[in-house]
Amino acid sequence: MFSPRLVLLLAGLSAAAQQAPFSSQSSSEWTVFHHPIKSVAVIGAGPAGLQAAAKLVEHNFTVRLFDRAPAPGGNWFYTDETPVREPYPDKPFDEKPYIPEHLPATHYYEEGDEEISLEDRWKEHWQPRPLWDSLHTNSPAVITELPDVPYSADSPWVISNHDIQRHVRAYASFHNLNSNDYQIDSRRSPVTSYSTRVDKLEKIEETQTWRLTLRRLERLPETNRIKAQWWTEDFDAVVIATGPYVSPHVPDIKGLVAWSKVKDAGRYSVYHSQSYRRPERYQNKTILIVGSSVSASEIARDIAPYARNVIASIRPKPNPHPFQLRSFLRFPDVTEFVPEIDHFETLAAHDKGIKDGGIHLKNGTVLKGIDEIILATGYIHSNIFLPNFTADGQPANLHWTGHYIPDPTLAYTNVRPWTIGRYQSYAFAKVWEGTARLPAQKQMKQDYDNGKYHFRGLFASAPAEALFRQYVAWLNNESLINGGRFVEPWPLEKREVFVYYSDVEWIKGYVKLTNFTDFETLPSREWESGKAAWEAIVYEDLEW
Repeated sequence: MFSPRLVLLLAGLSAAAQQAPFSSQSSSEWTVFHHPIKSVAVIGAGPAGLQAAAKLVEHNFTVRLFDRAPAPGGNWFYTDETPVREPYPDKPFDEKPYIPEHLPATHYYEEGDEEISLEDRWKEHWQPRPLWDSLHTNSPAVITELPDVPYSADSPWVISNHDIQRHVRAYASFHNLNSNDYQIDSRRSPVTSYSTRVDKLEKIEETQTWRLTLRRLERLPETNRIKAQWWTEDFDAVVIATGPYVSPHVPDIKGLVAWSKVKDAGRYSVYHSQSYRRPERYQNKTILIVGSSVSASEIARDIAPYARNVIASIRPKPNPHPFQLRSFLRFPDVTEFVPEIDHFETLAAHDKGIKDGGIHLKNGTVLKGIDEIILATGYIHSNIFLPNFTADGQPANLHWTGHYIPDPTLAYTNVRPWTIGRYQSYAFAKVWEGTARLPAQKQMKQDYDNGKYHFRGLFASAPAEALFRQYVAWLNNESLINGGRFVEPWPLEKREVFVYYSDVEWIKGYVKLTNFTDFETLPSREWESGKAAWEAIVYEDLEW
């Protein structure tokens, strides 16, 4: 049997590696929950949340899956709808939503109520995803695939966002997680609640349960109104599967707020990349893209055949991550690179575009003749419903710290969902049904304080894959002792395809042999904090 320390190491990627003080009882060796875990809420219906919900249903939990969008898919739910315009500057990340004093509550909104159109009210609620029509993955199909609904054998390596959307919806349908699906039992209890946002998440100390305050919007075309409903539901455990980035980030540059108000022929001349959909509108225009990460380079590639000029304002990075370097190298050859922006000149009018305005760069030069500016400047953390949101917009204590002993009933999907998500979901289910054990809280805190156990991104370093292989061993060991099915490691043949792909498309040698074989070297040299682990999930720059 593996030692408690090894179990702790592996649990760092599963349900135990979470936040908030935990007041359960403990045995001398293993954590004992306050009461049996029977009901679980899953927040987010992307690839991670769908897998978590499916596995929990399979293990006979009462499950509720919530997502603000009207259908499953998460960030892979494409629509021609564009999000509500981003605020200039960024709005406070901790701005609280309106919640009626007495719940449940229902309200009907009409056009123009609170000076907000019904269209904007609807889009603000569900937040159309920042996908554009021609977007393709920057990863091969073998590491962008959910179980049970494999791509066809002749699928291309690089797949479109539309194919991924169909793939994710097929997985949801396969597991009865689409709209109007019901858990297959005598109660026919609904599992999913789409168009539903979580406005608040709190721990009820008396019962040691979690209370979700929920808001669902429904469009009523026959009366041209929107119906809003607020209510609460209580659960024994919660899975957070919303991802780290939610709201678009606008950089703090002198003069940008004034430029953001400028229109040309009724369209804004400055806007965030979240609203980009198709390249045809850029015919014969000079476009300035601010940023150098994934969205910046891919949008530049998309518009280059149409635009007169493509200019990119970037910040040089002394030691770029391979993903950052790959994004930079994917800019089209016609791109003109310029330094960071210092400030924007004051404009004489706000209804004649920005073409005559001057954009001053850090090196002293001035850009003019720009038709439109696309801010590919990333996203900020703004899941304000989390119970201990910090001043920088991060969830506090994602991992164990010297100040808090986390609560194993609040779990994050903090691994790549396409590859490791199925294993993590199985771990949630096993831990909460009692067929996988976690060390006592005192032991977990002691081991973490020793600085040994930290999350690492899949394939990012030798310890990453070593941790994952040990994770599989832990799951199988717990199944051998306490019951449950055995799992196999991620298939070797898929890894070999990924190695070849990364050599060709990313950086040669990005995946080294030691990544696969080094099981003893588990140093804590990088990504040591919970914040760094959170950042590592997505390689889209927060800053440009």
